[in-house]
Amino acid sequence: MKLKDLLFSLSFLVLLVFAGNEVLTAQVSSQRMAMSRGNNDALILELPTADDKLVSKLWTDWLKENYDVKTKKVKKTKDELQSLNFSIPGVSTGGNVDMYSSIRASGSGSEVMAWIATTDGYVSPELGSSRYVEAEKMLMRFALAVSRAQIELEIEDQEKELKDLEKELDRLRKDKDNYEKDIADAERKIQEAKDSIEKNLVDQDNKGVEIEAQIERIEATKRKLKDF
Repeated sequence: MKLKDLLFSLSFLVLLVFAGNEVLTAQVSSQRMAMSRGNNDALILELPTADDKLVSKLWTDWLKENYDVKTKKVKKTKDELQSLNFSIPGVSTGGNVDMYSSIRASGSGSEVMAWIATTDGYVSPELGSSRYVEAEKMLMRFALAVSRAQIELEIEDQEKELKDLEKELDRLRKDKDNYEKDIADAERKIQEAKDSIEKNLVDQDNKGVEIEAQIERIEATKRKLKDF
């Protein structure tokens, strides 16, 4: 392996460590596989924790952004894609390449199969180690893009959870305010009741005085009756 390739591999591993565990075990292998043009050498990128729907969405956008190539479905196939007549530095030496790809679920993650057709044949270790390494680098960079997307989604989920927790905290604060208001209302009613009791006792005393006065008036009136 050339020094620059070794340095890239080391740099890639460092990036994976900082990217998190999502693609820490991502790897690229080569295998002859069936596709729309027969059985040909393919590069297989394993993404053990990445959902295939997410990978499918990222794949076409990533190719467009990085290689300015449109990717569309191959007619009369289930899920095969084609990205035609574009350049991959270090791979498309002497001309552009046509790349056919397919993404499928694999366990709890997914796999990207890429058949890269050059003027000399499909990219594989046998076609040329330097070309294969460059193609591998391309898929590794995509793995990092997938990792970033996963982390961004994780952040979004965590931010949503934070908002839910903040809403719950707001609800608890409002409940506390309502409870304090209920207590204040209850204390006010209790004080009003105490004041009413005190007033009632005074009113009872006054009424008792009035009753005694009335009794005296009645007795006085009765005494007048006896005088007749």
